[in-house]
Amino acid sequence: MSRSAITIRNRANAAKSTGPRSAAGKATVAQNAQRHGVTAQPDPERVASWMRIILDTPDLGPGDLFADDTRTRSALALAGAEARLAEATRALEEFEAGTAPPSDVEEALTDQIIEFRAMLAEMPMSAREQREGLSLIRRLQKAQIRETRPGGRRHCLLKRYFREARAQRKRAFQDWLACIRDHQPAQPSESKTFKIPKQSQISP
Repeated sequence: MSRSAITIRNRANAAKSTGPRSAAGKATVAQNAQRHGVTAQPDPERVASWMRIILDTPDLGPGDLFADDTRTRSALALAGAEARLAEATRALEEFEAGTAPPSDVEEALTDQIIEFRAMLAEMPMSAREQREGLSLIRRLQKAQIRETRPGGRRHCLLKRYFREARAQRKRAFQDWLACIRDHQPAQPSESKTFKIPKQSQISP
């Protein structure tokens, strides 16, 4: 078997891979999306902007973001959730409008297609090897379509991130409301400050 045929065969086998199967491997791959995009840590400046809005403090300084009290921690959690929801919404809307930048998966598939096409054009190979190479390119193209089409893998992933961000924001907002209630000064009840007079005390 020629070197080109071995290369094509190995790449074809790799294209069939379903990813890691062990718990450790799956845990590692699960962190890939956190390096960028909607699952990355929100921009600190955006979080700070939300903190200023939530706390109604326009001159909030960096040191104020890390005050170790329940109110600040609750406000920070809500600010982070708001920033994450805004980013998830933006990413989903860009994808659905067709203006989203290509994902890492899409770029990798495009690079592989270009590489295989160049290999088929430059390397001497038999008709069978040519067919195998073209078959592999078609599989990569189908994977690329699944990655980019509406309702495809990436679209479903972005919608899932949006739902998760919205649910996180809802929980953070409920916690913030509870925090506000807990820190409000106690108001005297109306029953303690006002007594209904007896009938005999009412002037005719």
